[in-house]
Amino acid sequence: MSWKYIVILILAFFLVGILSMVYVAHRQTNEMIDDNYYDKELAYQGVIDAKRNMQGLNDSVLVTESDSEVKVQIPLDAAKNITESTLEFLRPSDKSMDKIYQIQTDSTGLQILPKKDFIKGAYRMRARWKSNNIEYFDERDIVFQ
Repeated sequence: MSWKYIVILILAFFLVGILSMVYVAHRQTNEMIDDNYYDKELAYQGVIDAKRNMQGLNDSVLVTESDSEVKVQIPLDAAKNITESTLEFLRPSDKSMDKIYQIQTDSTGLQILPKKDFIKGAYRMRARWKSNNIEYFDERDIVFQ
């Protein structure tokens, strides 16, 4: 085989490789977890303070699942007189699967959510609430089976 054909084959493989990469890159979705990330970044000192308050409890939000329900356990010391609360389950791979709830616990700090609201896979759980004028924030990754 002549060197001309070898050069042409190398260029053809290179061109096919580049076109394949363009096709793969075009099919990717680049969704962000937060829409207004800049506004939230400006208010991040409040999140830092709320995380520090959560660490002061020496406890965290516990999420467990069964066949029919998802149990969210708020630390009892911070579950009294809850106001201004949000409980978010953010799906990094598909924003349309995000779930947002208000924290409404019973006397033991337990909130039960229906399992049918969630599909199998990874979520990022964010819980933020105010109890007795103290803000709390907890965030963790959860994988539902």
